[in-house]
Amino acid sequence: MTSWDRFPELSTDRLELRAITRDHAEWYLRHFSVPEIVEGQGFPPPKDLAAAREELERYIVGLYEAGSGYRWGIRFKGDVDVIGSVGFYAWDKEHERAEMGYDLLPEHWGKGIMTEALERVVRFGFEEMRLNRIKATVMATNPRSMWLIAKLGFAEEGVMREFSKVEGKYVDEHVFSMLRKDWCGTARGNV
Repeated sequence: MTSWDRFPELSTDRLELRAITRDHAEWYLRHFSVPEIVEGQGFPPPKDLAAAREELERYIVGLYEAGSGYRWGIRFKGDVDVIGSVGFYAWDKEHERAEMGYDLLPEHWGKGIMTEALERVVRFGFEEMRLNRIKATVMATNPRSMWLIAKLGFAEEGVMREFSKVEGKYVDEHVFSMLRKDWCGTARGNV
C-alpha cells in the first residue's frame, strides 16, 4: 500500500487536480450553492460560511487527514479557479474499495472535462491506491451523470429504490461499479 507524505497532485492534458484546503471555504460555499450542483448531489447548500467551513472539513480536508479518501479540486492548467471536484471517500483499505464522487460547474458541462478528470482519478485509484473496486452512486434525477459513468465503463449493479429524500420527494439511486479487472481489460493498460 502506497502512502503519501503530502496530497498527491495529478494532471491530464488540460487539467490539474490539486488539494482543496481550508482556505477554500468561500469557494466551497459558492460552488456547493450552485443549483445544478445541489440538484445533482441531493444535499442542500451550506447555510453560510461557517457551515461551509464545517462541511469542507468533514467531506474534503478531514477525509484526507483521516486517511479515508481524497478529493481533488479540478482546474485548468495554469489557472487558479477551481471549477469542480472529484475524489474517493469511504476508502476501505482492507477490502481494497472506495466510493467516488464528483461535481463540475454547469458552464463546463459537455466539454469532456469530467471524463478527463474521472479517467485520471480512476487510474490513480487502481494503480496507486491499489483498489479492486470503485463504486459510484447516482440519483435517478441525474441522467447526465449516469450516462457519463456508464461511458467510462462502470457497470450498473442495481437501483436503491426511494433511497434519498430530496425536497420532500423520495428519489431512487443507481449503483455503478468498476473492478480492477474491468479497467485492466480495456485499452488503458496493465496494472
